[in-house]
Amino acid sequence: MTLVSTFLLFSTVALSACVPFIASAQLLLLSDDPLDIKMVFSDQTLDISTDSNNLVFEYIAQTTPALTRPQLLLAPGNRIDQLLRSNQPYCALNRIKTQKRAKQYLFSLPVHLYPSHRLYFLPLNIELSSFVNAQGQLTDLNALLRAHPKTTLLTEAQRSYGDYLDAQLATVNKDQLIRRPGGDSYKSTIAMFERGRASFILTYPTTIQRYASKLTLQQVQSLEIAHNPPFVLGHIACSDTPESRQFLQTVNDALRQLYQTEGFYDLHLRYLPESERAYFKKQLEQQTTRALETTQ
Repeated sequence: MTLVSTFLLFSTVALSACVPFIASAQLLLLSDDPLDIKMVFSDQTLDISTDSNNLVFEYIAQTTPALTRPQLLLAPGNRIDQLLRSNQPYCALNRIKTQKRAKQYLFSLPVHLYPSHRLYFLPLNIELSSFVNAQGQLTDLNALLRAHPKTTLLTEAQRSYGDYLDAQLATVNKDQLIRRPGGDSYKSTIAMFERGRASFILTYPTTIQRYASKLTLQQVQSLEIAHNPPFVLGHIACSDTPESRQFLQTVNDALRQLYQTEGFYDLHLRYLPESERAYFKKQLEQQTTRALETTQ
């Protein structure tokens, strides 16, 4: 299959190509979020991931004007995984770096830091206290579901939740696990939850904030999950080709500079409550410092 036919097979939307920016006109960027197709490479603010991606691409466009920007295409998560394992130059936005993926793809330095997944639920007539520790954290997701076999957990198919939660989800009773497929899964999964299609949903605080109705936001409750890292790092992941390696080098050079700017931190902090910003900034500084140390 040629690169052109591959493009026609999985692409649903493509941005206009070849405005200043990348290392090879053949390299293609991928995302499974339709909002990325609309908002990345724009000057509009939306959320932590979109704004951080745009900050990186804008920096590259300004500092390396001779390079050409790659096209950004929409594809489902399982298709993205296949393409990242291919010998063609593909890169994907907003990927969590797990131990398994690190053996299969190349990864950039962290592009953004998200507050980690929480377990959300609307008021339920079930007992939760025995599954919550003194810090208010859920101690055992599987034990909670086993104790209430009529409840269900809604997740997004083809997404990684990080090493710890992926391992937890692998052992959940399949009858209690609803995995919502589709390229628009963030928005549709929240809509399913609001319609009462599941008892619990595992998602980001920022996703709930973006897609849930005002009524849901007033009623929804959540639990932090014990032993799960409190933050998730988002990266650009690439197939292992000379073109993608050159692209990642350009991205990493940009990130090393952006980590030293207030703009990088401000785009994260503006989406968080004032009370959480100092702690979050400290975590972000620690994570970026650690990432730089491990890549030197």
